Amino acid sequence: MHILSFSYCFPRHQDPTWGVFVLQRLAALARLVDLEVASPVPVFPLLSRLRGRLPAPTEDHAGLPVHYPRFLYVPGILKSMDARLYARGLRGWLREYLRKRPVDLLDAHFIWPDGVGVYRLARASGIPYSITLRGKIYPCLESRSMTRQCAEALRHAAAVISVNSLMADIAVELGAPREKVHVIPNGVDTEVFSPKDKAWARGELGLPLEGRLLVTVSHLKPSKGHGEVVQALAGLPRDIRLVIVGGEARRGYRRELMALASRLGVADRVLLTGKQPYERIPLYFSAADLSVLASYREGCPNVVLESLSCGTPVVATRVGAVPDLITLGQGGAIVPVRDVDILRGAILDTVSKSWSPEAVRQSPSVQSWDAVAKRVYRIFVNALGRKGGAPGYLDFRQKEQAGCS
Repeated sequence: MHILSFSYCFPRHQDPTWGVFVLQRLAALARLVDLEVASPVPVFPLLSRLRGRLPAPTEDHAGLPVHYPRFLYVPGILKSMDARLYARGLRGWLREYLRKRPVDLLDAHFIWPDGVGVYRLARASGIPYSITLRGKIYPCLESRSMTRQCAEALRHAAAVISVNSLMADIAVELGAPREKVHVIPNGVDTEVFSPKDKAWARGELGLPLEGRLLVTVSHLKPSKGHGEVVQALAGLPRDIRLVIVGGEARRGYRRELMALASRLGVADRVLLTGKQPYERIPLYFSAADLSVLASYREGCPNVVLESLSCGTPVVATRVGAVPDLITLGQGGAIVPVRDVDILRGAILDTVSKSWSPEAVRQSPSVQSWDAVAKRVYRIFVNALGRKGGAPGYLDFRQKEQAGCS
């Protein structure tokens, strides 16, 4: 079986942490099947010149062959046209690729623009395709045109994989056959994210050795609920501090957040570390007594899985895959969105308990990427209707022998 996976969100030299969860699933799947990656690069001529060098057309990334075909992208306007431009830009590239290598399955890692764009490419080439649903579907539902395009792509997919049950239900409501929709939350690198001595981790990070620490690992922007966590902190005992790990996703928000902390009298108990290297994130989870995620919206938040895998309980809002990930009483607590009082109570209750890191790590949702890849592989084999191959592959060969492009 040869799979060509499409993901516009994939690690690149400019930001090696961007789309790392996609890379991890694909790297694990590549140990089971022959797989290459297409990470389409949106190009708007003027902005591309201003931003500097684009990635090479093809390169090796973590052992995966990755191609970077370009497609026209118009920033700020005509968003409902993105998937059409995606497919139009990649059509010639895919035609050349298929002349060199037959493909059994086109595998799209986001509904927009990848999923809808790949649906158009699959329709032209006669190759089956799959779509993985992540949080990107939510903003698509706010546009009638984008919703219609997503529904069409989901109806014709050979398989739909959702990282949470809520989006799986949305896919079915949009017309995807229930039997083709599967829920597989993200995995976690259980070797990297493992329990470590708390005092040692704090020492490595230069964090206070005394007192209790809350950690939030997330970009700095309002929708991640940082403001609510800071407000909750104001009513918690003074020995509890908050560490927020993440780069600024909205300009000026760091200053706004610290201004809020100052007004509430907790600025001395809030530490903003900024963006941190991926390999240091496990240390922050191990250094903390509790991790907190108060987001307004999520797909499958990997930080919840990473915290649990490090043996650190989580208090998170009831969004996306969170109800699928946190086992109440074993992994932490789930709270409503934007309810500061309930959030504060859940934090105090959870951080006051004694937790066994190994017991937290045994949460049912903590599974390795290899385990996730095996589940994905079985779905692909069933969707294609044979072991190691696909009817779509035969269709393509027949078309090629007949001289069709």
